[in-house]
Amino acid sequence: MNQELIYKNNIKSLMSLTNFEYNKLKRRDPGFHLDRVNFMMKKFDYPNKNKDFIHIAGSKGKGSTSNLVSYGLSNKKIGLFTSPHMHKLTERIKINNKSISEKLFNFYFKKVWKIVEIMEKEIDQKPTFFEFMTLLALVIFRDEKVDISVIEVGLGGRLDSTNVIDSNLSVITQISKDHTNILGDTLIKISNEKGGIIKPKTPLIISKQLERVEKNLENIAKRKNSEIYHSSDIKIITKLVNINDNFSQNILLKNKYKFNLNLLGDHQIENLKTALKAIEVFYQYKKKDKLDWNLVGDNISKAFMTGRCEVIKYGKHFWIADGAQNNKSSKALISTIKKLRFDINKIIWIYGASDGHSSFETIRAIKKYSPKIILTKSRLPKAKSPSSIVKELKNLNLDIIELTSNTSEAFKLAKSLVNTKDCIVAFGSLYIAAEIVELLKNIKPEKYTYE
Repeated sequence: MNQELIYKNNIKSLMSLTNFEYNKLKRRDPGFHLDRVNFMMKKFDYPNKNKDFIHIAGSKGKGSTSNLVSYGLSNKKIGLFTSPHMHKLTERIKINNKSISEKLFNFYFKKVWKIVEIMEKEIDQKPTFFEFMTLLALVIFRDEKVDISVIEVGLGGRLDSTNVIDSNLSVITQISKDHTNILGDTLIKISNEKGGIIKPKTPLIISKQLERVEKNLENIAKRKNSEIYHSSDIKIITKLVNINDNFSQNILLKNKYKFNLNLLGDHQIENLKTALKAIEVFYQYKKKDKLDWNLVGDNISKAFMTGRCEVIKYGKHFWIADGAQNNKSSKALISTIKKLRFDINKIIWIYGASDGHSSFETIRAIKKYSPKIILTKSRLPKAKSPSSIVKELKNLNLDIIELTSNTSEAFKLAKSLVNTKDCIVAFGSLYIAAEIVELLKNIKPEKYTYE
């Protein structure tokens, strides 16, 4: 049997596990805890311990920050575990910023899948999809002997499967209201969950936060005797540039080091500052090597991420694909669009959302621009139907062009409506952004049968 067929069969097995990313999770069960994950780690001789781990949580920016840290440290052998994936599951587990191969995935899947049988036999349970993926990533990073593992939290922090790692460094990016049905309905409750990744006597990096959130995180860190650092310690000057319709941000760090950032928007500058501070503190605590900012900058210049305000020239038009899924991220998207000098009043918007995110709050941020909106849905089971989004938005009195049943329909409709100099923006979730990018770049994605 060839590797491709083995891989497809492995993915089919994996998708049989309970998956809260793709299916609706209305609340967190009161009995939810990390005992199951610790059980799994023990059975594989604790791949969550005795390594260099950088652990990153937050409401917005944790994925970008994780990638920037990974790129910035890429003079080492780096493992990176993130979620969700955009087009193919192997994107979640990277070594030296490249997705692992199907062959490597298959090799370790065969070893780690044994945990399913072990758990069924010994505790009459199965791992969830994300618990299994966490174990798989940690086993791969240990056995492939990476120097540093950068681990992005899946959801929350305190009870997230990744919180079994013995991290050397905790990073918390900007916190806002999201997943309130699971993490709590106030910023303090949410920051308590995110702050759950802070380990005793382990340094903490904090992104720019609302004052009460920052104070709460600092109090958690102080109770654990963890030294506190802030992204604001990093001084950066930026300039947006466009070379042959390719946009990037020129960065001047510490008035001395120059490099490019391919991720657009002021919010990405905050993520960059957080990542740079994390790298600086990591070197400071490890005391193994001298930090070379020129090398870090060169490495970060290579960083690229799908669906993070990604600008694509398609024929005569520009498309922007972005994962903005709450009010704050929508405002960041608007700010970036203005800086790119697109006429925000002439944009055609494609919007779709996933369960657990407020469409009202996300769309409210663009209401004053009298937006023309096409509603759609991604292929995931937990995607909201356009009709349910309409009900959420009824008090906004919007110009909704049409309700489409999938992104392909929305894509075709937007193309037929756009004028020469207009721009199309697809947003609402990373899944919507990814599917639009697939259509623009002719990428064939993995498609799954969900059980």
